[in-house]
Amino acid sequence: MFRGLALLACTVLCVAACGSAKQAAAPPAQKLCPKAARALATLQADIEAMRTAARTPTKDTLQGNRAINVATDRFLNDVALAPIGNLKRNRLIDHAMGTLSGACEQCFQALEAARPVINIRLGEKRC
Repeated sequence: MFRGLALLACTVLCVAACGSAKQAAAPPAQKLCPKAARALATLQADIEAMRTAARTPTKDTLQGNRAINVATDRFLNDVALAPIGNLKRNRLIDHAMGTLSGACEQCFQALEAARPVINIRLGEKRC
């Protein structure tokens, strides 16, 4: 009987303690300058265009098709000129590479070459 009450008391205390901790406040979202916001919107549209172009079947997965090549070129130009930080640039290139997996090997390699890995490693900030 005593063991049952002790077990019940421990269970009640454990359940009560689970929800009693204070929740940490979420960090405030960073505000983007208007140029960076426009650039990110353009880059998202470019990624969507790449996704649409990659859905069309291609005979040659090495070179892709014209739509994939045009969309990739536009994305590479826009990401190079965007006023964003190198970590964000790298993450956007990750998303673009994910849309092209298996559709165009040369486009995939061009995106890999455009990564700002050295700048991230050395701590250079672009924004």
